[in-house]
Amino acid sequence: MEQIINLVYGGPLPQQKRSQPMQVLCVGISRSGTESLREALLKLDFTHTYHGWDTVLQPRFQLQAWYSLVKRKYEQPGSKFTSADFDPIIGHCVAITDLPGAVFAPELIAAYPDAKVILNVRRDLDAWYRSFESTMGVFDRNPMNLDWVLSWFCRDLFWIRQCMSRKMVPLFFRGSFARNGKEVYKDHVDLVRKMELSPDRFLEWSVEDGWEPLCRFLDRPVPSEPFPAGNTPKDYNKRITSTMIRYYAAAFVNMLLVIGVGAAVVAYGIRRIQGL
Repeated sequence: MEQIINLVYGGPLPQQKRSQPMQVLCVGISRSGTESLREALLKLDFTHTYHGWDTVLQPRFQLQAWYSLVKRKYEQPGSKFTSADFDPIIGHCVAITDLPGAVFAPELIAAYPDAKVILNVRRDLDAWYRSFESTMGVFDRNPMNLDWVLSWFCRDLFWIRQCMSRKMVPLFFRGSFARNGKEVYKDHVDLVRKMELSPDRFLEWSVEDGWEPLCRFLDRPVPSEPFPAGNTPKDYNKRITSTMIRYYAAAFVNMLLVIGVGAAVVAYGIRRIQGL
């Protein structure tokens, strides 16, 4: 099945090269201030800082690459990961946030031993759960809607579904975010804490903490401007919709082409049969 998937939907995988050392690993789960933290790191000159939004931008097929790593992590327990596994996707980055950073937290921390680690947390667990459910919860539900139909006619849409809805989210949340989200969140925070990283390498931080502890940890001057505001669920849904429009347009065109070719083949077959 994987060979068929790659034949039909596969594309050229990203081949980034590491030009600067990895400096910051933000390993908190999505909706724990990940975009605010990303914007803050960019303002502190940690360029580029990787975020989930990067996966639907250029280069294409990043999610296909993450899909392969997720399969290896969960389907081949005990697999070892090194920077050579991650650099083709994030080699152009000096920092990473959002779900890939959380899913691969232990592996990234081991692969980049000189990078500082930030465990970005949401102190109100119920608020985090509601925020995740109203945004990225769609990957947990994986509804068979128009988006699902169109995903079979556009490679970019296909890999969003294949990676996020069929692998990364369900595997990370042990089968269901709806059932296990809060438990997985607490276990993830405990996992990182119990790694007992040295104080000069590890910071547990929340958006409410703002600039000062972050800048002190990263040895950067504190900016005079307010700390960046992240995405509200409404902002998130608006942004993801605008990002997906071009994929939907391509999918509609491809779907019409397939229907047109299929109809022509059927019509030709009928004429051949009638001519016998």
